[in-house]
Amino acid sequence: MSARERFFRKVQQHNGSTPPGKKSVEAEIHAFRQQMDELAQQIYQWFEGAGIEVIIAKKYLHDLSTVGLSLNSGVCRYEITTIRLQNGNRSVSIIPEQLCRAGDRGCVTMNVEAPDTVSGRQTFYLCMAPESGWLIRNEHQGAQGKVLLSEDVFFRAIENLA
Repeated sequence: MSARERFFRKVQQHNGSTPPGKKSVEAEIHAFRQQMDELAQQIYQWFEGAGIEVIIAKKYLHDLSTVGLSLNSGVCRYEITTIRLQNGNRSVSIIPEQLCRAGDRGCVTMNVEAPDTVSGRQTFYLCMAPESGWLIRNEHQGAQGKVLLSEDVFFRAIENLA
């Protein structure tokens, strides 16, 4: 094969493929959205018939963390699920913040509001686990404090909602 033929074969291969960053970011955003939907359904099932209001909604997330990763694809704004639990004047809000932050993917803030308790407000940070599911840590722990979010861990985190 001549140098010219090799050159044009390379051109065809590159023109037929998707730019590496674009596909990856879109796939990560899709995974983030899907995992938020799954978390909402799981929480809904846990509280079904428990007398605690579960409000599942959507919001548009203007995510500047994706701009440098997907300059050409325009994916910095997307719709994603939010979750709110309400028990009288106590509540838990689970709000997606951005796709990327300090090496984490799928960054979510969970606030537990219990005005009539000593702690008043507790904040937890969730991020997508490498394989599946979520990792959680409280606001006073560093990244090394993250643990896999299980049903038990979740209910311990939101105990002030009761």
